[in-house]
Amino acid sequence: MSTKKYFIGVDGGSTKTEAVLIDENKKEMGRGLTAGSNADIFGLSESVDRVFAAIEQACAGKNSNITGACLAIAGIDTKKGKSIWEQAIKNHYSFSKYLNKKPFVVNDSLAALRSGTTAENAIVIIAGTGSNCFGRNEKGEEAKSGGVDYILSDEGSGYNIGLRILKRITQSIDGRNDKTILKDLLFRKLNISSFSKLVSQVYEKPWNKADIASIAPLAEKAAEKEDKVAKEIIERAAHDLGIMIKAVANKLQLKNKQYEIVTAGSVFNIQTILMIHLKEDIKQFSPKAILVKPHIDSATAAAYLAMEQTQ
Repeated sequence: MSTKKYFIGVDGGSTKTEAVLIDENKKEMGRGLTAGSNADIFGLSESVDRVFAAIEQACAGKNSNITGACLAIAGIDTKKGKSIWEQAIKNHYSFSKYLNKKPFVVNDSLAALRSGTTAENAIVIIAGTGSNCFGRNEKGEEAKSGGVDYILSDEGSGYNIGLRILKRITQSIDGRNDKTILKDLLFRKLNISSFSKLVSQVYEKPWNKADIASIAPLAEKAAEKEDKVAKEIIERAAHDLGIMIKAVANKLQLKNKQYEIVTAGSVFNIQTILMIHLKEDIKQFSPKAILVKPHIDSATAAAYLAMEQTQ
């Protein structure tokens, strides 16, 4: 009698870490959720602990027949970064309880792509707390743009939108730029009444990338009220994401071909106005491109990748 096989997928981002356990028939058997696991934000040790905690929740006792695992983690952008994570997992006090074999460790963009398509010609644009763009073509070639964290990239991300909101509010208050209702929306959200209190809140902790990204939804709220500043912020974000897609399409020679673009990440859930502008930009350089939404979540997609790695 054959032993049932299980596969684990993990989607580790800046805001949350989600693990999914599936069986050999792709039936979900368990799910776990913990805080973010981007080591650039939370540190490697804490991030690895959070990934383990999510896996432990998902497994819930099913620890004897884990055939494969895929950990799709934000911030793993280089071979060195991947190696560091693999070593940290190997050295962790409890990972061997669930993972008897070396896990498949990848950047979260690979799971995000799998969440929306299996097409040979495809690109995924991720706009969550951070941003990243990754693609592949029928020749098996891969390319990316962005995805090297907030100092060097993250254009069009929730963090980038949130940071622009903060800067434009500051500029508006001290007379360097147009007035905007973003100030009133932010003050209401934070339950503060003065700019000095905003300064204290931002720098006292200080705010990290995820904190800044959490205010990104205010841009659409203000844009719906015809706020000029908010509209400019959203249009800029859409243009930045479009440039990332265009760069990958150029590298893979996809511009004049039909290919799928998976739009993944929280920004696409809250910024409907952004999608309108992004579609317009894409039509200019890839008129045959088809935009698709994820049909499964990225943690489940990672579990599928774990299964596919063993076949």
